Amino acid sequence: MQGKATLAGHPLHPLFVTLPIGCFAAAVIADLISIWQGPVFWAAMSTWLILFGVIGGLIAAFFGFVDYLSAPMTARAKSVAAWHMTLNIAMIVIFGWACAIRFLDHTSVAGYALTGLGFVLLAISGWLGGEVAHGHLVGSSEQDTGRTREAADNTARAPQERAQRRQMVR
Repeated sequence: MQGKATLAGHPLHPLFVTLPIGCFAAAVIADLISIWQGPVFWAAMSTWLILFGVIGGLIAAFFGFVDYLSAPMTARAKSVAAWHMTLNIAMIVIFGWACAIRFLDHTSVAGYALTGLGFVLLAISGWLGGEVAHGHLVGSSEQDTGRTREAADNTARAPQERAQRRQMVR
């Protein structure tokens, strides 16, 4: 159930989401260091990380939107994907707002608060994106779908098989 935003058969959206996720997570860490230690350097670093995250998020959003429009999905998968997209749009707007405030004052309390709110939305939206990809197999090629289900079944059986082998050894 792949969309059209692929390169050599691999979906591009999951590749590009790594940049904003990493930048936003690093920005929160830099903020915590800034609040705890005090140097403006860490707050300034967070501001730049947020800027790069917003740019990366816009690139990822483009490929995600292409997939949203072109990937065959069940109604449930489409609903989860729509929530994922809506939260990501809100998140990018919030991080963009935080970035604008923080370029005026790197240590703005409002900037810190918006960064925290954006990160909470990132966590929720990331979980929904994982649900779309792994729960509904959107982005998986048709040949891989059977192997994915088979691997999941084997993983679910693995604990019982290990327990049986342990008992046979005893």
